[in-house]
Amino acid sequence: MKFVFQPLINLRSTTLLGFEALARFSDGRSPDEHFSAARTEGNLVELELRALERIVESSQGLPDGLLLTMNASGPAIRAFAHSEPALDPRLLWGLELHEQSAPEVCDAARIHADELGCLLLVDDAGIGYATRGRILRLKPHIVKLDRSLFIRYLASTQAREHVDILLAAAREIGARTLVEGIETGEHLDLARKLDFDYAQGFYFSPGIELAGLPAAMHELHGRLGIDIPGF
Repeated sequence: MKFVFQPLINLRSTTLLGFEALARFSDGRSPDEHFSAARTEGNLVELELRALERIVESSQGLPDGLLLTMNASGPAIRAFAHSEPALDPRLLWGLELHEQSAPEVCDAARIHADELGCLLLVDDAGIGYATRGRILRLKPHIVKLDRSLFIRYLASTQAREHVDILLAAAREIGARTLVEGIETGEHLDLARKLDFDYAQGFYFSPGIELAGLPAAMHELHGRLGIDIPGF
């Protein structure tokens, strides 16, 4: 298991906010396949915890002051907090609570994130358990809209209504908003029109291995004029 880092962009300041760490496996199977198999075999939390620990180890090459987010279930966040990880204080840390975490096991996620000094993100908002109710109950620092819901926004009245409800819930609790799946300039224009705070997607960059980040970030700056602190 290794990790790549996909940029998170602050749309208000046109600046690199940080990265999401994304797992990659050498056998060619997707992360979803690996984590689904681990869930079936009953060792999902063990795999997630190992991933979180590896991300912490691999973060040392990142510049100071950036946000680094990691995706995990409610039980994995609890186990991670109990392991008392040595999070690099040079960085801001975020835990992305994924949409498959059932309500009964994730209500303490905000408490555990606070114990760790991490921001809490609700990942894939609008899908699975990542509902308006979860946003209002957990009061995450950042609400991350599901990519598929964003892509359907222009074509579906139902999707537009759903997105508007989720954005209103985020603003009601004072959370920042992040949209994933920005793949074209038109997607970026829509994200700005909807007043998202942050964005990520292939239009900015795919996930990049740590050694390739300086070159990729310089390319991003040259292509879109995004300020890239630390690179």
